[in-house]
Amino acid sequence: MELNRAVAENIKRIRKSKKLSMERLAAESGVSRSMLGRIERGEANPSVAILGKLALALKVPAEILLENDEFQPLQLVRELDTRPVRLDGGKAVLRPSFPYDEMTRQENFFLDLYISAHYAPEVSVPGCVCHATVLSGSVGLTAEGERFQLLERDALRFAADRTYQFENMSNSTARLLLSYRYLK
Repeated sequence: MELNRAVAENIKRIRKSKKLSMERLAAESGVSRSMLGRIERGEANPSVAILGKLALALKVPAEILLENDEFQPLQLVRELDTRPVRLDGGKAVLRPSFPYDEMTRQENFFLDLYISAHYAPEVSVPGCVCHATVLSGSVGLTAEGERFQLLERDALRFAADRTYQFENMSNSTARLLLSYRYLK
């Protein structure tokens, strides 16, 4: 998102959340009503001094007014652009699908388990949840003290901040999609 647009949306959102009219914010900040209107419409590029006055009047740190999430809802990740990690003596391959995204607090991986492969990742941060979906094959999954046998298109959600592991239970490669969600 363009910085002027991000600043405009941040000021307007914060002003409205504090139930301040434009006139009231203009009076409390010392920024003219017309300049404030131009800023909120994204038509003006406010100086650092003006941003400081607005932040003070809104009672927020100035950097909050500059936040720009940069979230792009459309993102293409090509397999050739990712680097796989070989595990379990090369019998397991973990490949990023979508890297960690701060806005969604999520990341995704493909996991290929060749015949007799095991994958026991490190325990994740507190509050992390994994959604494991079997794309092909049969997988033994031990999570939260229980063992599950998942078949093609089966899915299981479990706490990834505890010990868990995957094991290929079929006579061919088993493939999974792992989606990790980091709760606030």
